[in-house]
Amino acid sequence: MLSRSSASGASRSQSCELLRTFACPSGSRQLRGPVRSLTTQRRTLSRKASPLVVSSALAQRKNAPRYVAAQCQPQRRFVSGPASDDSRPQPTESNEPDDINVLIDRISEKEAEIVQLLEELEILGEQAEGAEGEEFSDLLDQRDEHTAESWVHMIKQRFRDEVPEGLLNDAELQIYARLYGEPIIRQEVETMIEEEEDLSLLREDGQGGWEEVDIEGESAVEVDIPVAYDMDVPPEERETIAMQRTREVAEQLGGEIMLEEFENEAVPDFAPRTHPRTLDGKYGTDPSTIHLPKDTVTGPISVILSEYSNKHMSETAHRLFGGPGLPHSTTTAPPRAQLPQLPIPLHASQRQMGEMEANTYLAALYPGIYASTLSVMVEIRKRLGVDWIRNLIAQEGGPNVLDASGGGAGILAWRDVIRAEWELMVPDHPEGEPIPYGRSTVLTGSDALRLRAAAMLDNTTFLPRLPDYVHVREKPTIEDSRSAPKRKQYDVIIAPHSLLGLEEEYERKQHVENLWALLNPNGGILILLEKGRQKGFEAISGAREMLLKRHIASPGSTEYDNFLEDPDQREVITKERGMIVAPCTNHSTCPMHNSAGPSKGRRDFCHFEQRYIRPPFLQRIMGAKDRNHEDLKFSYLAVQRGVDLRQDQSIRQDAEATDAAFEGFEDAEDQPSTPSPSPRAIYPPMKRRGHVIFDLCTPAGKIERWTVPRSYSRQAYRDARKSNWGDLWALGAKTRIPRNLNLGDRHGEGKKERLARRAANKAREAEEEGDYENGGDEEDADYVVHDSDVLPPVRKRGQHIPSWKKHNDKKKLRQASKKLVNE
Repeated sequence: MLSRSSASGASRSQSCELLRTFACPSGSRQLRGPVRSLTTQRRTLSRKASPLVVSSALAQRKNAPRYVAAQCQPQRRFVSGPASDDSRPQPTESNEPDDINVLIDRISEKEAEIVQLLEELEILGEQAEGAEGEEFSDLLDQRDEHTAESWVHMIKQRFRDEVPEGLLNDAELQIYARLYGEPIIRQEVETMIEEEEDLSLLREDGQGGWEEVDIEGESAVEVDIPVAYDMDVPPEERETIAMQRTREVAEQLGGEIMLEEFENEAVPDFAPRTHPRTLDGKYGTDPSTIHLPKDTVTGPISVILSEYSNKHMSETAHRLFGGPGLPHSTTTAPPRAQLPQLPIPLHASQRQMGEMEANTYLAALYPGIYASTLSVMVEIRKRLGVDWIRNLIAQEGGPNVLDASGGGAGILAWRDVIRAEWELMVPDHPEGEPIPYGRSTVLTGSDALRLRAAAMLDNTTFLPRLPDYVHVREKPTIEDSRSAPKRKQYDVIIAPHSLLGLEEEYERKQHVENLWALLNPNGGILILLEKGRQKGFEAISGAREMLLKRHIASPGSTEYDNFLEDPDQREVITKERGMIVAPCTNHSTCPMHNSAGPSKGRRDFCHFEQRYIRPPFLQRIMGAKDRNHEDLKFSYLAVQRGVDLRQDQSIRQDAEATDAAFEGFEDAEDQPSTPSPSPRAIYPPMKRRGHVIFDLCTPAGKIERWTVPRSYSRQAYRDARKSNWGDLWALGAKTRIPRNLNLGDRHGEGKKERLARRAANKAREAEEEGDYENGGDEEDADYVVHDSDVLPPVRKRGQHIPSWKKHNDKKKLRQASKKLVNE
């Protein structure tokens, strides 16, 4: 580049040609104003290029006389190199054409030097590779200072989508793909290298020539060279108000601003903020809302239902399941509806089921059974850990699973759990290859339901009824000395909505004992599930009480007294190893089930919730047009036979364990291996301003209310704000009190009986007051209470009785009077 003063003697056309020779045709801006000096600072950019491109570029450099003008790229400048004596301009003569020729010759020489410098870029590329290798090794040395997620985030922030090869291992590549998508692996890392050579400053000598000036390197460059807009320099940082105030405070205190600390803090810490014990105790699926898979559930059901009329299915569903909203299906009606708590009218074991009824079973019951079973399966897997399910997958033939009352929906949920675990075990599993689901058995009494379930389940055995193992001998007897027949045993038995259909208590106990006999004695899992209402909870708690009393041994209770008068059976039966997996945190009497059988007036009962997205066919049946999700409420029990972690891991479930949980495990160094001793939230946490209230079922077998305020612990308060219904709480609390429960009374009265009794008492009192005022002259006359006869309730001083209460009291008195007249 030349200044305007240096070309003042040349013609206008020649000056334009000279500038066109050195200036970049695109991306650069002509300098405005005189430029008194030229420096030799060269920047090179090492980029990955193919050999064909390099060879063609070299050929063009050697052959084209104006390569610089044709190949100059934006944002790159080349200036004159070190001055030499031979290349210095000579004083001009008076002949103007001779001066122009000399100037043109000088320009040609400079152009040849620039071309020679461009050819030396290959050597600079090797130096860039060496510098990049050092930078790459320094970056790898920082890997140990980061966690896997923070390392992936730093690589993402630094290299964006193009990740250099070797920076991430296989596990980190999976995290990168899960968070940001598949990365682009780059073989070479692009870098910018700034190379500074010996600098020389030239200035005009006033006679048309140039003279060299000695300078002190960087200071002269920074002062004299004007910065163009296209130079590769960082943007100028503006001092904000906060930075200005910080600088003033530092000057007053005589300190310095530690910018490195602020730069380090700018990189966020991606360590989990939630306590590990809180994460281990989380209840439910992740994400919390279940989306039914299309490939295995909604898709096949939609194909089966496409051959039948939507109107006929909707009418059949409303007729079977209680009308609008289907309250007698898996859907739980709100208490304000005051609907009778009836069992589901369709059972998988019933032998008579028509085509349309079987379609209704798939459309109305399959989604709810699948969602609730999957939620329970996930909780069992969390409580028992990874080894339990992986040992089942690794055993010969895989796990043996029985769906005793779900019609196949429980098997679909179980297979999704196995599929998710298998993907963790074998990350490079080819898509389409078989997954070891094991052996599946489904109970279907009718042919219509069996054909539809068989279309959705492969490699599945269907049974018309369950074998009766309760009345079959387990060993040789006096009458029959032969060995006992072999029994079919299952690793997992799923029995949703199978107890409420049995009216008598002895029938339910017999059914549960039969399922217990079908379990594998070396770790089999039994899952019982009912609707989340009072009767459903009472059925589940009755089964729990029976199993603890007769089959599952606990410290201090290892034998069961059999009061049957059968001489073949022993009076004292030894219990076997076993435990409750979920949701109970203790093996004592349930604190919410104080008496056997149903209780009247119960308001508190143990149940949980799971949200799922309704499929389109269920939306059409229900007639819902806006809300497509449903919150299932259910009570469940999961027990394991033959394994007791309380003895294997020395887990205590008593008052001392509750006291330890109240103190919290936030700062404890010796953390328990399992969160089982922690209490469970049986109701949604009440998150108030500045504190959170938990209603917990403790390991001591009591229901307590714990309060976690902000002043107790920052970590505990933060986790409490993020807690949900059903979580295990392990970070303690500041205060605790017993929780008052309304469990009703077995021999008490229901709501209707209670209201009738109150109304009769009020009517009797009103009648006695009326007889006293009339002197008893009309004792035999029919007493009818009118609105004018009803006296307003006695109001205390300062008490305000609302109008709606006065109207309600008058209405109850009228109803009671009519009842007395009719009697």
